[in-house]
Amino acid sequence: MLTMFTLGTAIFGEEPCEAVSRPTGFGALEMERRLTDRITEFELANGLHFIVMERHNAPVVSVHTYANVGAFDEVAGQTGIAHLLEHMAFKGSVRLGTKDYQREAALLNAVDEAFYAFWEAHEAGQAMRARQLYEQLQALEARAGQLVEPNAFGSLLQRSGAVGLNATTSHDATKYFMSLPANKLELWFALEAERFQAPVFRELYSEKRVVAEERRSRIDATPLGRFQEAFLGAALANNYARPVIGYDRDVAALGRREVEAFFRRHYGPRNLVITVVGDTTPEQVRNYAEKYFGGWRQEVLPSVAPSATEALARPTQGALELQQAARAGPAVMQAFYRPSVASADAPIFDVISDILSTGRTARFNANLVQRGVAYTANAVSSYPGDKHSCAMLLYALPASGVGLPAMEQAVWDQLSSLADAGPTQRELLRIKKAAKVTLVDALRSNSGMASALAAYHVLTGSWQSLLKESAIVEQLTPEDVRAVAARTFTQDNCFKGLVLPLKA
Repeated sequence: MLTMFTLGTAIFGEEPCEAVSRPTGFGALEMERRLTDRITEFELANGLHFIVMERHNAPVVSVHTYANVGAFDEVAGQTGIAHLLEHMAFKGSVRLGTKDYQREAALLNAVDEAFYAFWEAHEAGQAMRARQLYEQLQALEARAGQLVEPNAFGSLLQRSGAVGLNATTSHDATKYFMSLPANKLELWFALEAERFQAPVFRELYSEKRVVAEERRSRIDATPLGRFQEAFLGAALANNYARPVIGYDRDVAALGRREVEAFFRRHYGPRNLVITVVGDTTPEQVRNYAEKYFGGWRQEVLPSVAPSATEALARPTQGALELQQAARAGPAVMQAFYRPSVASADAPIFDVISDILSTGRTARFNANLVQRGVAYTANAVSSYPGDKHSCAMLLYALPASGVGLPAMEQAVWDQLSSLADAGPTQRELLRIKKAAKVTLVDALRSNSGMASALAAYHVLTGSWQSLLKESAIVEQLTPEDVRAVAARTFTQDNCFKGLVLPLKA
């Protein structure tokens, strides 16, 4: 559920996120006692859910707001809007980040009108009028910018001792997180309430230019960026096929009206989970929650579901292969279709990924890298998300002198071996032991626990799934793993991507 984003970042340079590994096994009774004794959860009348974990070993708390919305929820033609909202996360509110909101609001409305007029002229091919309107837009932006107090939101928190202040966006979620002194928790509540109940998306159009440059540096200018985007677009039939950062044209067309409408629809109290881990009490958190969020009532808007929300990841037609030259070539990329995190098999995909590519003795490392077949080879248990039907992703760079057909066959040999014979008892024991350490490490980190508790609650319905999943993995047999591998690693369940070297 969590590890694929960490590994996916390493391979593809995806959106940065907190490095929280997914625990896959522990002594369930001991861990259940340690967690349930410390964790309390409650829900406000408006549907906003809170999870509190007490840890009084240091006067600090970690806070994590998990919005159950991401790029998957965008409608066609508005890709990139969730990521753009991440950039808006610290722009302030009607009270914070402005020198005179009444004057600023009037200018922001004028900026919007100028943008929509410019875009209409641009789309109509009226180049001279579009240029004049763009100059007008920039002039209005400059006037509005004079009323902005830059980074007022973040500066106030940082002056109060906050660290790790950040937000991230994926296909599945938008997350806001930080750690701060325990005696500043009420300040965080006050500012988080401002962020969600009275946001002002100031500097939106200049931030769109930042996003455009980010896209160029992350996708257009990276060795694998364009191939990865094309691969996901061809391999997946649901909204995971779209890039989190959005398509150029879609982002260019976005104005403040579309951004605000998406925010109102998806970022209300019923779609949020807030976790607080550290030196606090459930009573204190509840008091702050009622004080700052209790009066929040979400605007009732008609539900607009993405066009492919319930679609399976696997395409129903077309060739299951993509060949494209890129600077990262030669390389082999394979997507094996798999169910979402709600499937009973979900923990086994993590185990399979670990058997193949986690650790020095993992099969890809021992049999491909150390033997000089591959320069690197990795497995990602679910990609690019796991809330919906997705893919298990394999990626291999052949060593010097090894051709793509030989590299592809070598990967298939490893998969076939696992599908035919399953893992050895030693391999499975290694995974279970390593997972115990992972979970203990997560318990040591306030921020890691805050992230994990929120994610498990949203994606599985309860943070306690962390314990249930651990118990499931602890009881897995080699045959359990072999059966899932056999169902997954077949030719007709695979979308193949061949990254060809650029011609000299």
